Amino acid sequence: MIYRNNTINSEKILFQILDELRITDDKIKLDASLVINLKISNNDEFWINIMKAIVVVCDENKFAFSKAELCDFLTIGARGLDNKKYETIVNSENQLMNKVVSDAIFSIYKDIMENYDNLDTELKYNYPKIILNIISIIRRGSDISGEKVNLYGLERYYLKNKLDAIDKKIDVSEPILDIAKKTDNTDEKKSEASSLQALTPPSMENTLSRKDLVNSLSLITGRKKNELNELLAKIPEQDYKKITDLCANYSKLQKYSRLIGTEEFSRQIEKELGRKFNDRQLQHATISIRKVETYVENVLDGKFIPHGSHGINHVKHNLEYGYQLMGLIEYRRRKYSHSYNKNSQI
Repeated sequence: MIYRNNTINSEKILFQILDELRITDDKIKLDASLVINLKISNNDEFWINIMKAIVVVCDENKFAFSKAELCDFLTIGARGLDNKKYETIVNSENQLMNKVVSDAIFSIYKDIMENYDNLDTELKYNYPKIILNIISIIRRGSDISGEKVNLYGLERYYLKNKLDAIDKKIDVSEPILDIAKKTDNTDEKKSEASSLQALTPPSMENTLSRKDLVNSLSLITGRKKNELNELLAKIPEQDYKKITDLCANYSKLQKYSRLIGTEEFSRQIEKELGRKFNDRQLQHATISIRKVETYVENVLDGKFIPHGSHGINHVKHNLEYGYQLMGLIEYRRRKYSHSYNKNSQI
């Protein structure tokens, strides 16, 4: 099965994998579709990032794999959905290395079947990260962190990773969106960064009054204004600012929502921002517009819990990237100024 950057439906493949794994949780499906890498350099990188999206989201949702699901995850990650041999860019058409990989995976299966049920829950949460590293080594010769591992040392690496998991030393939480950016060429990265910094329209500096903000949030969420006032008083300053930016652009949100799925959607965005969008950026923008209610609700309810050493929530991170691309929220690298008073009087 060949996967090319511009001819695949990554969400369809993601859902097919989740179905094969018998993971039916709607929230996991939604979250995973929001963090998958939308641009990859080759088939193996694509497959690794699909599997990584599943691992990251299951970890954030505290979903523990059963041993059968874990074995299936390893099989799908290493072979793909068509059950071919373990042939990748690392060991293509190499029968000896194919047998080395096959033997190592059989040993890992055996260990999982014999010992997984006896592990504590926290270690079970970490186990998919171990398997993800194994998949990464099989497909590109290095683990998620970039450490090169010889295929002959695959089983030994697995055992070491198990010890690291016990000590909570395994982290695969680097933002998947950032990995996507790394696959872009240098000129595109520079252009995108400068474009993001220039996106904030002058009108965004004029923040909404609390009354207007609450009115807009009530339209987006359908919640009562008293409840919204209480929630706004509790959220972090930077989230308050992002919510305010979105509500200040409520008319644009409505317009873009109506245009999604039409050619006019990209034309309108590009006309207003004065620059072209590539396919990846358009997909991010589309997802972010479709999920604006989900984003606002989760920010207000404090459901975007940071994870991993990077201290971010991947779903929140990717949705905000889409809003930044469209100039709907302000792009800032540093923390928001303490002079921004979210508790000002109406």
